[in-house]
Amino acid sequence: MADNKSEPSKANPEIDEGVKQKGLSKEAWAAVSAIAVALISGAVAIITTIIPKPQPVPPSLSPGSASPINTADAIASHWVGQAKISSGEFYTINVDIRQSCKLGEKCGTISVLQVPCYGEVSLKAIHNEDYEFEVSNFDSRSSAKCTPGAGEHFKLLPDGRLSYRADWGVQGLLA
Repeated sequence: MADNKSEPSKANPEIDEGVKQKGLSKEAWAAVSAIAVALISGAVAIITTIIPKPQPVPPSLSPGSASPINTADAIASHWVGQAKISSGEFYTINVDIRQSCKLGEKCGTISVLQVPCYGEVSLKAIHNEDYEFEVSNFDSRSSAKCTPGAGEHFKLLPDGRLSYRADWGVQGLLA
């Protein structure tokens, strides 16, 4: 009798099942391949979304370059305006801030006419566009009430005016 495993028998369907190749059919392999490609593509999409792309380093922060310089350039000008204390008194504030003034440097002058105080201002800190200055070196026109120290805050407003706030309880607008 001939070996029925090598050639399908037309008479017995059970023998035909035993003759078929073991493993996956061409169609099954195509489906498995399609699923694998879809899984790999999905994994790549998820990974590239989760992992942040490297950001280019600005030239000012590149290794070997100097760190960025914080200056008061954004508010450098002559400013005059009224400030009010909680008791209702108004004070006339004059401030001159020069261009290219860096942190720790003397930047100009400030005066409060009603006290009177006439002093120099130095850039102490910059936090979220709030420029803090320290006042010192009051001249001979100044009252004994004038005390040196930090706490004079200025912030440029969208309308071009300068917000002024001092730690001694006065605030106003300068133009």
